[in-house]
Amino acid sequence: MGVVGVRHRMFAVLLALAAPAAAQPGPWLPAPADPAAVSSVTVPAPPAASLGQLLPVSGGPWVLGEVLFFSAGRVVSDYAWRDKVRGRRGQLYTSSDLQGDVETLMGMGVFDRVSPAVYAIPGQSVPPEYATISVSTSQVRVVFDVIEKPKASEAKPKFITPPSAVSGLILTPTAYRGAGKFNNPGLGLDINAAYFIGRLYGKNNYEDAPRKTNYIDRIGLWTLTADGKMQVQSDAGWRPAVAVGGQAMLMFRDSPQPTVTAPGVSVKVDAKKTKILTDAYFVASKNLRGTRLSAGVMQGNIGELVAGLSEFLTPEALRFYAKNPAGTEVHSRTVPFASVFYLVKPDYPIGVEFMKFNGAAAAPYMLNFKIGRFLKLNFDVAYLKFRNGYELLGLFQFRYNHFPSR
Repeated sequence: MGVVGVRHRMFAVLLALAAPAAAQPGPWLPAPADPAAVSSVTVPAPPAASLGQLLPVSGGPWVLGEVLFFSAGRVVSDYAWRDKVRGRRGQLYTSSDLQGDVETLMGMGVFDRVSPAVYAIPGQSVPPEYATISVSTSQVRVVFDVIEKPKASEAKPKFITPPSAVSGLILTPTAYRGAGKFNNPGLGLDINAAYFIGRLYGKNNYEDAPRKTNYIDRIGLWTLTADGKMQVQSDAGWRPAVAVGGQAMLMFRDSPQPTVTAPGVSVKVDAKKTKILTDAYFVASKNLRGTRLSAGVMQGNIGELVAGLSEFLTPEALRFYAKNPAGTEVHSRTVPFASVFYLVKPDYPIGVEFMKFNGAAAAPYMLNFKIGRFLKLNFDVAYLKFRNGYELLGLFQFRYNHFPSR
């Protein structure tokens, strides 16, 4: 009985000693006076032994040894938070400093709650000069348990398509510069690239042609053009915008032109794969309620472009099919042109342009349709008409405004 009585008394003493510590709120639990917070917040607590002996936060002063931040039971290393704490290691730190740091941290606007706690660090004695001032013989570890505010989901940046160029359509220029922001006279420079993929459909009535109908044939013709202009007159009232300029076009192929076949003869087209074509032009443009009309003329050898778009316009075809004298080629020094286009949206152009290759054998002309965005693709269509036939071509085209860019 004596042994049992002693054990009961020891158990009662341990309960009495544990009761005050259990009554004091720890840094990972809300104060007991807030039952709603206790029921709504469940945060795992790290072992108290790893932090040291818990001290009352209303005491002090102490000698600060370390500052830690806990969020959801884990140590968080955030220099932006640490820099808000006024205490410095090895210096005196009071309860008023602690309260001020809590207010500063709450003022950051990123926390729903900040709960401070103070722990004595075993084995780290206070410096001798603070031994009579500090309430603890050990330096202290200040722990801030924080509950961060939920971060609003960041909206994905919306991709904004730049406005389309109004300085040109597909192969022909206009009198405007850039994307149309500047109507006043000035300089403009564009880089225009077009790729003629192939023939979608074609028909001819040449007597010696092996096929009268052709479709899905490869062309593989690239054009890379630098277009520089000077707008000399703005578009206002009844007056159109006027510009003069010049173009330099690098034309090259990634596929040879089809072979020309006639009765008793088969000739491989041996056109140069790379050519440089140039022109000077004059163009006038008028904006009529959003519809831009342009007309002008190009002067130079750029009219030879059309000869590379169909084997029926090569010297071999003109000789064997059209019965022209040997050596006849498609040459045009003057190319009148006109275009109409409309911006359904700033980045949604539709339009058509006309090009007539004056003086060329077989009298060719082209109608190029800017309908790529209408088809939800950057895919345009060209109609090429020449004597005794026509062809429907597919192409990609890109125009880059180097100056002005708007």
